[in-house]
Amino acid sequence: MDNHSPILWSRLRGHAAQIAMLRRAALRGRLAHGYLFLGPAGIGKRIVARGLAQALFCRETNEQELDPCGHCPACKQVAALTHPDLLEIGCPEGKRELSIDLIAGSKDRRGREGLCHDLSLRPMSASRRVAIIDDAERMNDESANALLKTLEEPAPGSILILIAADLEPILPTIRSRCQPLWFGALSNDDVAVLLKEGGMAEAEARSAAAEASGSVETARKLLEPGLAELRNVIRSGLANPRFSSLTLATQVSEAIESASSNTAEQRENATWAIRFAIDHFRNVVRNTAENDIDKQDRAAAGLERCYDAIRHLEQSMPVPLCMGGLMDDLSKIARTGSSALSSPMLW
Repeated sequence: MDNHSPILWSRLRGHAAQIAMLRRAALRGRLAHGYLFLGPAGIGKRIVARGLAQALFCRETNEQELDPCGHCPACKQVAALTHPDLLEIGCPEGKRELSIDLIAGSKDRRGREGLCHDLSLRPMSASRRVAIIDDAERMNDESANALLKTLEEPAPGSILILIAADLEPILPTIRSRCQPLWFGALSNDDVAVLLKEGGMAEAEARSAAAEASGSVETARKLLEPGLAELRNVIRSGLANPRFSSLTLATQVSEAIESASSNTAEQRENATWAIRFAIDHFRNVVRNTAENDIDKQDRAAAGLERCYDAIRHLEQSMPVPLCMGGLMDDLSKIARTGSSALSSPMLW
């Protein structure tokens, strides 16, 4: 679906149950003032959030029906992200945290600007205001605590929707004041159809969808030249059980640096490299005979080491150190079936 097309429930894919729950709540007049939309990235949570806002703002249908017409001025404004009563923020590109400035205003104007301040104002053209916080799992404690008062004392009729790929980073005090709504990954067919609607050729769309884990965002990301090259480096390197850890670590680091010069993006691409390695070992497990215990054990050890590497990146381990230690350990696992796992001892 085009980002600027009116959001019609009938055109959305994969989330009929979640939309039905929102409709039932609206019909009973029991929409929550705070929602937490949870599920993998790139599956349509933000589109559903905007669709809810469009349904509430639509001038041609009853708010309780939650069925936007798609063609009235309000629906078109939501589609163009210009509706004055729809507020939306997310983590800025290249940043790792959603700062308090976006939630509560800059330091010298704290409480007089920012999302919470804007949400407290009277609606300009609708009967209520709706705010969407994307990347909510990236709020730090300061941001989350600033948001807490708005959740505890919401403006009349206002709705705040937090969108997150992971529940764990969300503070318990935030979770307890929001109604959770879980979203599952899309089917490969749904991902392929959405990619084709975006102009992608069918063969390319189906190929990308097959490796995207139910996420349109992931499918599109995997087609970027830098990530495509990184995936090829990982796959071809790990396919050789006698690979040189130093050579592969160098190739991976060069591919990561070639894809982006931005430090935050390089760290994200390093995570992608590990995910590609995880996919490799999962395929080994799936395609190995059950009686080949040694190969199964090596693949399981490789998976465990990859999960450790992701945790190390999350703890801010330098990318070259993480990649070097990972490739060294994976090489040992491939050759001997075990590893000293020296990298965790360094961190």
